[in-house]
Amino acid sequence: MKAAFFIAFRYLFAKKSHSIIHVISLISLLSVVVCTGALFIILSIFNGLQNYVSHNFNTFHADIEITPKKGKTFVLSDKVLQNIHDIEGVDYVSEVLTDVAVFAYKDRQFIGKIKGVAPDYYRLKRLDTMVYAGSFLLASGPMHAAILGSGVASRLNCAVSSMFNNSLSVYYPNRHKKTNLANPTQNINIRRITPYGFFVSGTEYDASYVFVPIAFARDLMQYTNQITSLEIAVDPKASVKASIGKIKEVLGPDFYVKDAYQQEEDLYKVMQAEKTAIYLILTFILLVASFNIIGMIAILVLDKQKDINVLYSLGAPNAFVKRVFMLEGMMITFTGAIIGLMIGGIFCWLQTTFHLIHFGDGSYMLNYYPVKIYVRDIVFILLTVMIISFPATYIPVVKISERIFKHSSLR
Repeated sequence: MKAAFFIAFRYLFAKKSHSIIHVISLISLLSVVVCTGALFIILSIFNGLQNYVSHNFNTFHADIEITPKKGKTFVLSDKVLQNIHDIEGVDYVSEVLTDVAVFAYKDRQFIGKIKGVAPDYYRLKRLDTMVYAGSFLLASGPMHAAILGSGVASRLNCAVSSMFNNSLSVYYPNRHKKTNLANPTQNINIRRITPYGFFVSGTEYDASYVFVPIAFARDLMQYTNQITSLEIAVDPKASVKASIGKIKEVLGPDFYVKDAYQQEEDLYKVMQAEKTAIYLILTFILLVASFNIIGMIAILVLDKQKDINVLYSLGAPNAFVKRVFMLEGMMITFTGAIIGLMIGGIFCWLQTTFHLIHFGDGSYMLNYYPVKIYVRDIVFILLTVMIISFPATYIPVVKISERIFKHSSLR
């Protein structure tokens, strides 16, 4: 094996008798470099986007969310709530009442989601740290306040009020009255609340959500103790999976119990599907580029007929000679893959440091492509390149060289 590797290594850098072999070898090397580098860069960008999205949604979503399998609302008894509180690892529990409502501020209206929560809801994900104007205050005695997403505030052209002046109107259909076409306003509940703060989470929820006290939401929607979900924060030292298992034992089969990932499962699946599609496309391009290796090995075998005769005269078997050219092709591929990974790594560092590529015109929370490098991607890319390059090297060595070996004058 050492002798075959040494000969293949010399062939890799030795001068060829025909310049066309140099050209084809260079093209083969460059094709592997470009495909490997592109694959590494794109996978790293998708990793960065997934990491960014996951981080931002996790700052907004509860560790565990409980929703009913049937119906929109449900009621949990005090005993069940206490049993959930007593589960090891459960740090905080909040009842939530959410629905679509119309918000009006002066002469502007906006359809968004009203989310009624407990006054200390900020404990769930430290939402008070996302407030960039005003403060996270939902209630002060009998007075109610609202915390608006930055997008909602922008659409309403709303200003933060430091006084409880009830300047934001909320409209919701009256569930207990029949439609009166003559006077539609009789079918709508109207409540007023103070916009006390704006939050930015870096997610789509900034453009749709308004937090209010759950008592205000129940009064608006005419509910007594119903909720649409129960949101739970888990102690960082505890296992979310274990807590979900215990909660399911308490609630039974009539409820969905989801972790933060499952709450946005469709989004993550779409991103993973896009990443897989890009990987398959670039792998196919690499597969097409591997035909350069087939041509290069075939011409190299023809060019080295004299050397093959010399090896035969020294007693080398066919397997040894074939191994030389197999190693030659694999070394070109491996060298190209390493160079491609190095170029990809340099680009990722430059992108992270200097933000070379931006999303383009528009207002974004993140205006450049984030990058995240995983060792598993490097190993996966190397395996992909080797799996594709092995048959590309094996085919010409076995099929083309067999005829040359068979008709060799010294064999």
